[in-house]
Amino acid sequence: MTGAMLAACTSAQLDARSAECPVDVDLAALVAASDHILIARMDFSPTLLVEEASSASPQYVELPLLVESWIKGGNNDHVSLRHFPSDAPYKPSMELMADLAGKPAILFLTQVDEGPIGLYFAGYSADALRYSDEGAIDAIRYEVARQSNIASGWQTDSSLPHFDEVSDLVSQLGVVSGVQQQRVFDSLINLGADAVPAMVSQMDDHRPLLTRSISLENRSPDAFEATRHYGPNLVVDGLDAVLNHITGFGGSIVNGGSERAREAAVAGWKVYASDMGCRAPKSQEK
Repeated sequence: MTGAMLAACTSAQLDARSAECPVDVDLAALVAASDHILIARMDFSPTLLVEEASSASPQYVELPLLVESWIKGGNNDHVSLRHFPSDAPYKPSMELMADLAGKPAILFLTQVDEGPIGLYFAGYSADALRYSDEGAIDAIRYEVARQSNIASGWQTDSSLPHFDEVSDLVSQLGVVSGVQQQRVFDSLINLGADAVPAMVSQMDDHRPLLTRSISLENRSPDAFEATRHYGPNLVVDGLDAVLNHITGFGGSIVNGGSERAREAAVAGWKVYASDMGCRAPKSQEK
């Protein structure tokens, strides 16, 4: 779909198409994982990251952003990006960042409200920093609008697979504790991916957990420990951990978070659940 075609879509057309699959499922996942998307110039010397990375004890650096426009999220003209200078497959390369220093770029960011407060690249993705061009911007704006429609129009559907089982298990959270609470989380995980939409429909539950911990098997191929331990405060936090464990998506509030973060996490999960049928199973992907 060209930029002109995207721009020509009326709000009525977007409403009618909002339930359809995204044009680009990877872009859709990154948009859903982003609290903010903006066009900005990173105001730093291209050598800064290399110099910090080569220091005896590298630290996070604050990179000023001169904002040209917001596609999703905030509206400040001057914000900053917190970034740890190193190369890794889950974040934009230092070479790309140096090349785009001082130039208009598209940044996908996540906002951390507690602990190390700040804006960071979103989605654990190398694609969270992109060259700015009109076609890319139009595609992102369209996807942001599509996802906004999904989140705002979301309705609970009790006919979803495993809905009643999920409802029964979720109702126990906030009532049981310790080993019994862990068993509830384990039972939810055992329902598998088919139950994800039902869990998403019922996850916006802000009751406190009696035991603020959850332990999950670490399935990462390069894991250095067999079990991952999280400290969710509310039911919604624990369900974020369960859903992340099943799908690999989300996980931003597994240790709790601000109300803004929880609202954003639930909205992102609604988009993920809506788009689940749009991605081919891994066995069918080339």
